[in-house]
Amino acid sequence: MAELERLTGAALDEQIRAETTIAVIPFGSIEHHGAHLPLGADSLLADAVGSDVATRLGALLLPTVPVGDASQHAARPGTLTLQPDTVSDTAFQLGQSLARAGVRLIALVSTHGGNAAALQAAVQRLDAAGIAACAPQGDLGPDPGSHSGPWLTSVMLALHPQLVRLESAEVDLTGASAERGESHLKRFVASVVDQIEVRARL
Repeated sequence: MAELERLTGAALDEQIRAETTIAVIPFGSIEHHGAHLPLGADSLLADAVGSDVATRLGALLLPTVPVGDASQHAARPGTLTLQPDTVSDTAFQLGQSLARAGVRLIALVSTHGGNAAALQAAVQRLDAAGIAACAPQGDLGPDPGSHSGPWLTSVMLALHPQLVRLESAEVDLTGASAERGESHLKRFVASVVDQIEVRARL
């Protein structure tokens, strides 16, 4: 795994020549997550997932795009949101830039459900432009619970426990734990990697 922002142009060329053919672009969200989770929970998760996915694939990792389509939560304090077309355009233009550098597959990896439609639209536009792309959907498991519920809380307990305020929770967090968070992360990352590998073989 190589982090794009830390490479020189020459080092990037070396990565491409060394068959680093996949680029991972994480997409998150800044939005209201109740009184117990940070506004940036989805983007912090995107940082971690993007890094893990890129490491497992030996891929090029881009910085997380932290703000997405959070219009569903726009009325709640602290939420930042972009229009779906803006998210899609951003993904498309980043994909174009990477393709010009020689990257052969663009993986748009989101940890926020509100970005899904916009990123799928970007994949269609990239494919139409002759650029291979995918927007894998991470597996949350059989019972992820509500928004800001046990799934995301567990993941945050695993990644950033100092940012979680369980005593302030307004939702049922029965079963939330760092151990479950680690398990959720492994499942999510493995499913994303599998989907990217399938697309890379096409």
